[in-house]
Amino acid sequence: MRIIARSCSNLAHIILSVAIILSCILLCSCERTQPPIKIGLCVNLSGTGGSAGEHVRNGALLAVSDINSSGGINGRQVELLVRDDQGTAEGAVKADRQLINEGVPVIVGHNRSATTLAAYPEVVSNNILLITACTATTRLTGKKDLFFRTCVDCNLYGKKTAQLLNEKTARSAVFLMDMANPGFVTDFVNSTKKYYDGTTFFVKFKSNRNEDWDEIIRQLLTHHPDAIILLTEATMTGIALQKLKARGYKGLRIATLWAQTPELIKIASVAGEGISIITYVNPNIDSPEFRTFKKKMKTSFHEDANARSTACYELMMILAKAMKRADRLTGPDIASALLEGTYHGFMGDIAFDSYGDVIRPVYEVTISGGRFVLRREI
Repeated sequence: MRIIARSCSNLAHIILSVAIILSCILLCSCERTQPPIKIGLCVNLSGTGGSAGEHVRNGALLAVSDINSSGGINGRQVELLVRDDQGTAEGAVKADRQLINEGVPVIVGHNRSATTLAAYPEVVSNNILLITACTATTRLTGKKDLFFRTCVDCNLYGKKTAQLLNEKTARSAVFLMDMANPGFVTDFVNSTKKYYDGTTFFVKFKSNRNEDWDEIIRQLLTHHPDAIILLTEATMTGIALQKLKARGYKGLRIATLWAQTPELIKIASVAGEGISIITYVNPNIDSPEFRTFKKKMKTSFHEDANARSTACYELMMILAKAMKRADRLTGPDIASALLEGTYHGFMGDIAFDSYGDVIRPVYEVTISGGRFVLRREI
């Protein structure tokens, strides 16, 4: 009887073991066959200043690769759906509608305030999260909605720009305003004026038109300003700096994160040396994780890490962390998860306020020796 009992016991253990193995196989099989989680990315890839969008895209692609190689989001792989908004309001709405029809719960974009503002109603009305590392317009600040950003807004940029102007005792400043992106340039100017003690002048143009640059520079210099603030993307900023150098301008020159890409250094060349750039992206990050990121950028895309790729990679990693703990993969649930914690980014810890905005340091960066260098935190 003991022999029979032992045999029955052994058989039961074998059956239980086989059942566990089969369950594991079935579970793994189910995980492998789960559809990927789709995330939309919509940026300017072909309009004026499209190279900035390419850097954003590359940072996002590298982040998705790292997320997937680490097990994805709760065992599911991530699929990045990239769309070109062409740097226009019409292009942004059209591209985001395509992504909405694809069933994405979140869209990362856009890299201009104008395109973000155009697409915003369509995206959030469909309960889709819209999150950006670039859009600084104050028109979306302080709203309890499905818009989030990892960058600071124009109110803080303007305050820091005014602080710099006041510290440099610049009694007058002229703004070069690219009205192809009015949501950014108008908000930036209005915010700066609130805190600046000097006299302000304005020169407006549109980068998507053929403009007379000699006339633009003449207008910039008409009032002999102590400072010129270039609210323009990298290409236009580089052209303006070349023209200003040729005219012998010696005053303070200021640009923004919008121009903080490698193209500025290429186009401006020596004319860009010494310019002040107001930005939240520190080019002098030195940590093991950032060194790994830089190496991967070089290997994967044959380009150095830059402000745009760094900012978007950071955003994607924050987004993935929130999606892992979201109750469901819907826009509102991901938004709720984003609000729950503090996130460690390349440039330190950040947290979202109840409106999906962040407060983080703003830096003065300059070009020295043909590269971006941190001057100080403002």
